[in-house]
Amino acid sequence: MNYKFPGLLPDKTAAGTRRWRVRVEGDRNKKIKIPVGPGEPSFHEHYAAARLGEKLATIKPFRPGRGTLDEMCASFLVWMDAEIEAGNLSPLTKSGRKTGLTQACDVIDPVGDRIGSLDADLPREAFIRIRDSFKSRTGAAETCLKALRAAYKWGQERGYPQNSAVFAVKSTHKSKGGAIAWTAADVEGFLRNYGPGTMARLWFCLAHGTNGRISDAPTLGPENEIKHDGERFLEWQPKKAGSAFVSLPFDVMLAEELKNHDDRATYLVTEYGRPFASSGSLDNRVRKWIVAAGLVDAKGKANRSQHGIRKGVAESMAGNGATEYELMSSFGWVETKTAAVYTKKYQRRGAAKAAAERLSNNQSGPRDDIRGPQSTEYTSKIRGK
Repeated sequence: MNYKFPGLLPDKTAAGTRRWRVRVEGDRNKKIKIPVGPGEPSFHEHYAAARLGEKLATIKPFRPGRGTLDEMCASFLVWMDAEIEAGNLSPLTKSGRKTGLTQACDVIDPVGDRIGSLDADLPREAFIRIRDSFKSRTGAAETCLKALRAAYKWGQERGYPQNSAVFAVKSTHKSKGGAIAWTAADVEGFLRNYGPGTMARLWFCLAHGTNGRISDAPTLGPENEIKHDGERFLEWQPKKAGSAFVSLPFDVMLAEELKNHDDRATYLVTEYGRPFASSGSLDNRVRKWIVAAGLVDAKGKANRSQHGIRKGVAESMAGNGATEYELMSSFGWVETKTAAVYTKKYQRRGAAKAAAERLSNNQSGPRDDIRGPQSTEYTSKIRGK
């Protein structure tokens, strides 16, 4: 086979093993041996260095020790790849867990060793050290602990430690309420900043009209439109694992905004007219739109998001009497407890209002013979309130 790499000399050792050498450019008599050939990883780096008369150091691939935390985490990630391929797991879930596990394994213990290189049967103190290594980033620490718990739960049936101490370590993170729900003023300000025909406005209409996650937004388009009994619907299977199929009547505001845009495979496209490569790239663009609309915190960072739109719609629907099952159908949730987060406070508010109305419909107060002696001043104050 002829290779188009000047100075590349393939030959074989006495044992018949193929090897590769490269003649140094400008010196026909000097040849440097390289460990890989064309088509193999890092070939171009080794070839280019050899042509210059240099030899790159060969780095052996990392192989975790048997029974270590490194090995368990690596095996867990391989298993997750298979689950993703089978459609049982979201790539976003793996991405988050991989980050958390990598951070945990790279923490250094008191004697200077990577915790990942230690036996997976770690004491409680090791997990506390991992948690505390994040310092004020308690949210990241909680994500890391969740990833570790998932890996150890998976490992219990595969020869790794049973009942790991990680399950006894508590997170120090205190939730601040999650995404901020968009108010009517937020919506008005955003739409005032982005008129009809802009991609920012179309994004908002799509997010508001579908109650969707940003992970689904980049791929939604005309192919998701379908008619039932002559009525236009938008249907899709959310990318988040475990979500139910969503089928919604086509939103009026979204339909009106789409009239200002050309037909294309996906509703949302970049400034170059191409679909967004990922939900991450769309999220970056959304943050810029939000900042430009003035929806920022004290540091000038975006404090609204697509998830905030989803949260705001859920609160609005619950406030207008939507049941838990109606919310589940609209948002792709499969458990009533998720919808109950939104319906519970409105149901309590409604019950309190009904109780107050019953009280006001009763007599103005208890009879004098059973309410006890009270001063005229005190009684008048209570009635006044």
